[in-house]
Amino acid sequence: MSQNTLSTLSTKRILISLLLIISIPAVTYGVNLFADQFNLSEAFAFNLAGCLLIFYDWNLFGTHYNRSKYNIKTFFIYFLIGIALIGLWLQAGIHFLQTGPVLPEGTSLIRFGYGRPMMMIAYSFLQAVVISIGFKVLTDHMDVRHRELQSILLSGFLFGLLYTLLFSFPFELTAFVRSLLYNVVLTAILSYLYNQSRSFMPGLTAFTVIYFLAMMAELI
Repeated sequence: MSQNTLSTLSTKRILISLLLIISIPAVTYGVNLFADQFNLSEAFAFNLAGCLLIFYDWNLFGTHYNRSKYNIKTFFIYFLIGIALIGLWLQAGIHFLQTGPVLPEGTSLIRFGYGRPMMMIAYSFLQAVVISIGFKVLTDHMDVRHRELQSILLSGFLFGLLYTLLFSFPFELTAFVRSLLYNVVLTAILSYLYNQSRSFMPGLTAFTVIYFLAMMAELI
């Protein structure tokens, strides 16, 4: 099932949504000047940006939630596919690309127990919100009706590039290329799940579960 609808988002809504996403590194470094703990600062930035995106794009979020709610069979099929694809790609990123997810260091999760719930929610659910809404709004005005493969590849490349640029400081070419590949494929997986189910909820939920389990593994 491919997406066959034109944009319903205004240019203003798209630009403000992207601005919220682009602000994450700046908020992170600003908070870190006072907190002096990068993972806690980044978690705060994800929490802030993710919650603002949900509230600001509530109609979009609600539309995709309802699509899954009223087609629960499709949701679970693509949720399970997403679990498999994202889980395998996460492992490939860590063990073969030697790069990968935007996740807190295991030492931070262990050391800062008081901040652990905030970090785990931020890096799983709210990061999934940021990426899911991000690739949707970034490509929303592009006419990709009846061109499913082009839609998936375009979403993957454009948002994967943006996400890599946001989280690739300090810059190092080899690390940048590896992170770019990871983020492009990750976004393409989420875009594929969206195109097949007509909702970004299966991918968002699968992403949340996999990244949450990845952090839990650091605590074992």
